Amino acid sequence: MRASKLSVVLVGSAVSLGLLAGAAQADVVNGGFEIMTVTTGTLPDGAGYWRGDRSNIVEAENDITPWEGVQMLRFQNTHRNGASSAVGGELWQVIDVSSFQQAIRSGIGSVSASAFFNRVSSDLGPVDTMFSLGMYAYSGDASTFPTQWGSGELASRQSTIFTDGSAETWEQALVEMLLPTATDFVVIRISATENIFNDLSGSEFHGHYADGVEFQIIPAPSALVCLLPVALMGIGRRRRAA
Repeated sequence: MRASKLSVVLVGSAVSLGLLAGAAQADVVNGGFEIMTVTTGTLPDGAGYWRGDRSNIVEAENDITPWEGVQMLRFQNTHRNGASSAVGGELWQVIDVSSFQQAIRSGIGSVSASAFFNRVSSDLGPVDTMFSLGMYAYSGDASTFPTQWGSGELASRQSTIFTDGSAETWEQALVEMLLPTATDFVVIRISATENIFNDLSGSEFHGHYADGVEFQIIPAPSALVCLLPVALMGIGRRRRAA
């Protein structure tokens, strides 16, 4: 009975604050790339769509089947206009976290993201192997992202992976971050990197893919722990009143 009462108080308190993970669901738009749309262009200045270096959404090809659904993203070049001397093909999406400002301003807004990556077999010759997933926190309006990119982030995290030589397997990148209290929006970045050979013309990535991009905002692990003393005090007061 004591454990039951404690659980009720904890859950009730968390729900009243809007901090339970189940009450704070968020995700990228078109994270599985099942919506056929343009992904190439300048940095996004609003939430809910992918933009970046030259890329396109494709179905199964090059002996690679999408991680989920029937479509996936294919990286093509390191610039939106085509090949360049840069080594990273990058796409960004702005995530609207305005519904979770209470948790963020309280210092317990934690976010996590994941993405799956795959590439053509190394049997085809020198094939780049590196991918990354990044997450960035910003203050201000989402329209300011293009001018803030590269210098204005409040915090950032990145996960880099090196894919294996099998076209049959997808590798997952994971990243987590506690949001600064001034955070107004979050940006997700997915990237393929020319770590083996820097092509300067044509399609710089010869079969490099991303799929299954997910994002979630949750209370930090300390959130429910902080509620524990409050819950215990509430139980004690009820006992004395009885």
